Amino acid sequence: MGIWIAAGIVLVLLAVLFGAAGFFFRFAILRAKKERTDEEYEEGNSIWNPFRERMREAQSWIHQHTAEHVGMVSFDGLKLSALYLPAETAQPKGTMIVMHGYRSLATIDFALEAEFLYSLGYRLLIPYQRAHGESEGKYITYGVRERFDCRDWARYAQERFGTRQNIFLMGISMGASTVLMASGLELPDTVRGIVADCGFTSPWNIMAHVAKRDFKLPAFPLLYALDLLARIMAGFGLREADTRRALQKNTRPVLFLHGREDDFVPLRMTEENSRACKAEQELYLVRGAGHAQSFARDTAGCEEKIKTFVRRWEK
Repeated sequence: MGIWIAAGIVLVLLAVLFGAAGFFFRFAILRAKKERTDEEYEEGNSIWNPFRERMREAQSWIHQHTAEHVGMVSFDGLKLSALYLPAETAQPKGTMIVMHGYRSLATIDFALEAEFLYSLGYRLLIPYQRAHGESEGKYITYGVRERFDCRDWARYAQERFGTRQNIFLMGISMGASTVLMASGLELPDTVRGIVADCGFTSPWNIMAHVAKRDFKLPAFPLLYALDLLARIMAGFGLREADTRRALQKNTRPVLFLHGREDDFVPLRMTEENSRACKAEQELYLVRGAGHAQSFARDTAGCEEKIKTFVRRWEK
């Protein structure tokens, strides 16, 4: 009888565990049924709400300068989309490829930076990450598969615009992790450098942080069950890609940005990325900036850092 009672308790505990893992799978990985719109910044709890007037003008500028909604097919068969903003000059210096963050949009996360990047003499390619916006996909993989999409957008830019150009990869939040993970792949020779704003180190680490911060739950055993579900349902593991491993292989210069008051992606993750990076790098921290707010809070400082970085490494 005791064995059956013990077995029953174990089954109940497993049911609770995988029930919780199922909730987190839907919460964190499954594509949202109702996605964000350009007007997300109007919501009071949005990180962009303090900058809503600037956001409104910036998004209007992006739409006015978007010439095409371009597309490509991912390595695993998804139709991906991006906004293409041609450069104003007849002889552009190259292409900026900017990757937005988790459950966001191309027209939100880089809205405030787009016109500045454009002013540097570059055309802009602003992808919708898989499982976001205009791009297909059912699952968000936190850079595991998105890194290959980033690589392929760089290949698209080189094939379309030629080898006599500069390509810079930029990302914010999950987009930063995406470009950093892509740095460990075979990228086109025209990719000159990477700008990464508040990227996390791995899917496992950011989920462990959020589970503890928001739900007061430990990584064990929840993340082990979630990892199993992710492998079975979505085909990727939470430890399958890591920015630090990629950066140990990376040979391109990196500019790291991070807000000192970021409590969603801890500053320590960018510091770990910086320590792991074997290539030339710079770390710029912004006081008073929460998650993804560095450019908005210190526009002049970030513009100077980005401009100096781009001018130094472009050819």
